[in-house]
Amino acid sequence: MVDDVSSTGAGGQEPNKDPPADEEEYVAICMAVRNQHRELPELLQHHYYHLGIRRFYLMDDNSLPPLSTRTYGIPSSAITFQYFYFADHEQEMQYHIYNHCNEHYGSRHTWIGYLDADEYLEMTGNETLVDFLHTFDRNTTDQKPIGAVGVQWRTHTSSGLEKRPPDGGCRKAFTECIIDDPTQDNRHIKSFVKTAYYAKPETPHFFALKAGAVTVGEHGDVRHDSWRTPITRDRVALHHYGVKSKEQYMEKVQRGNAMDQPKSMQWWNHIRDMNHTACPELALYEP
Repeated sequence: MVDDVSSTGAGGQEPNKDPPADEEEYVAICMAVRNQHRELPELLQHHYYHLGIRRFYLMDDNSLPPLSTRTYGIPSSAITFQYFYFADHEQEMQYHIYNHCNEHYGSRHTWIGYLDADEYLEMTGNETLVDFLHTFDRNTTDQKPIGAVGVQWRTHTSSGLEKRPPDGGCRKAFTECIIDDPTQDNRHIKSFVKTAYYAKPETPHFFALKAGAVTVGEHGDVRHDSWRTPITRDRVALHHYGVKSKEQYMEKVQRGNAMDQPKSMQWWNHIRDMNHTACPELALYEP
């Protein structure tokens, strides 16, 4: 483990108080996206204005029309588009896309976060994302290099909505989450990977690393797979709007995903039938 560098705040940075822009592009986000034109404005604006991120790699998996034909409410200079035609498709396309991101863009950044278009970061303590990642610019206490940080899911439900919210936004519409059962979905992490240690993805959540580097959680606890318990979000949370309204979920099922493992109604029913709790944190953010 590394020495714990916990934040002291419990409510996180005040909504609408923008952090300093990461003009050095110390960290970037890479996403595999297909036909999610309507979801991207809120997602990109949230991370641009409230996390300070200034580089987004939108890896367009054969969207029609291409994602690059739209605008998303942030400077176009902050977005790098890469279009993958159907002929480029591979069996595990998400892994191919993540490898492409690190191979072609990794040298420009210290960290790249590998997220989906339904995942929203929240800094729950008194740190910016850049400050948080800087605390892992060192080795663990047993001198293993830190090569990735896993951030914990907070999985949102449909909040009982059948139809897409009128404005299409998810932060204000879906304010109910599943409880933190250590055997269920919220034990998942998603990874921010140091580009110098990137080897390959083992799952969409967890990465093989070079030079003996390890993945740690927010408190420096070493992780060996896609799950982390006990579940904590003392410094950072990753809000996962995986179902949204029933209408949107059906669109997701029809759209498929970059791993050729499309969701089914079984996962919808699974989230619906779990115990739930209120989670309005991101509803406070504008834009």
